Amino acid sequence: MKFLTVIVIVFAGFLFSCSDDNINNPVPPPGDSVLFSADSIGVWLNSTGTARDTVAFSTSVNGSIKVSFYIQSNADTPNAYGKIEFFTNATPFVPLTRDIFTPFYDSYSITMNSAPGSTFFNFSVLLNNYIPSNPKFVRFYSVRIIKQ
Repeated sequence: MKFLTVIVIVFAGFLFSCSDDNINNPVPPPGDSVLFSADSIGVWLNSTGTARDTVAFSTSVNGSIKVSFYIQSNADTPNAYGKIEFFTNATPFVPLTRDIFTPFYDSYSITMNSAPGSTFFNFSVLLNNYIPSNPKFVRFYSVRIIKQ
């Protein structure tokens, strides 16, 4: 009887452990389509120096476009300095440029209209690490551009 109980418990454990653990890529609502996604756009420095990363995306779709992402950094002046920039020619748009002097976390989401012809999106991160004692990073993550 104990053997049967153990088998049932093990089987139940396997059954309940089978699931989709992907929480960074939610499925868009019906009628929406993902134009671009990135788990992370960022830089990480374990030593002194400067690092930069830029990702650009362009599309010719027309209509409403939703952009959403998170920003995170552990840059802390005087040890390190970070900067993030997000630009697009979609409208209406408020350029997002942020200098990072303290550890930082924020989310961003906006729905815009595509530009005539081609619409571009630019994500850029910069990190200057002045002291090699602590690894530093700056990143966009869970980036999604969705046609609505």
